[in-house]
Amino acid sequence: MKPIKKNLLVGVVLGAATGLGNAAVLYHYSGSIVVNETWNYALPGLNLSRAAAASGTLYFKYTVNNPGSNNTTEQYYAGMSFFDGDAEHLGVGNGWDPWAYSAFGSAGNIDLKSATPEPGATYQQVRSTDTTTIVLRVDFNSFANDNITVWLNPNLAQTEAAQNSALTTTFSADANFDRIYLREGGGGSGWNFSNIAVAETFSEIAAVPEPSAALLGGLGALALLRRRR
Repeated sequence: MKPIKKNLLVGVVLGAATGLGNAAVLYHYSGSIVVNETWNYALPGLNLSRAAAASGTLYFKYTVNNPGSNNTTEQYYAGMSFFDGDAEHLGVGNGWDPWAYSAFGSAGNIDLKSATPEPGATYQQVRSTDTTTIVLRVDFNSFANDNITVWLNPNLAQTEAAQNSALTTTFSADANFDRIYLREGGGGSGWNFSNIAVAETFSEIAAVPEPSAALLGGLGALALLRRRR
């Protein structure tokens, strides 16, 4: 597995500078993680689960940057996966068979809608030049399949209700989990995941800054701290 890239100083500064201590933001990892030929890379510091009896809603977000596994290196799978024990319940990223941004696992293989699809299709292939943000909403239904909504590159400056239907995919699946993994296997040289977050509302998940904004904010806060010293 390739090394994990971290910037702990910027992460600490951001916690104070951006208000990410809000209770509705349950998890945020602003650094980048390259996952390559890895079955079960656990998210650093995440302590969260939802059992079969769970209800309520959670939002998940991550960004893929310049994926080394892409449409030129098929066949492979990659993404964020929800596991209950050793059983994979839901994955979102790129399934083994769809060869496009897709959901997989208990839902089967489902292509994600895209506002910039392939000609004559609704799906979008993965390309090495991509910077793609995926937002996932899970409405947990006690002892029943859960309602899943996935947005591919949503406009995070807009409300959830205002999101373009061309980039919104909905389906049902078992999304119960006791651990969440980042995964990649097959062709290519891995996926670079960054800006991973879990929140209780769309507005909170949208407010988690993208990596470039996070870096600028952290450097600004650091400069202010040095000036005060």
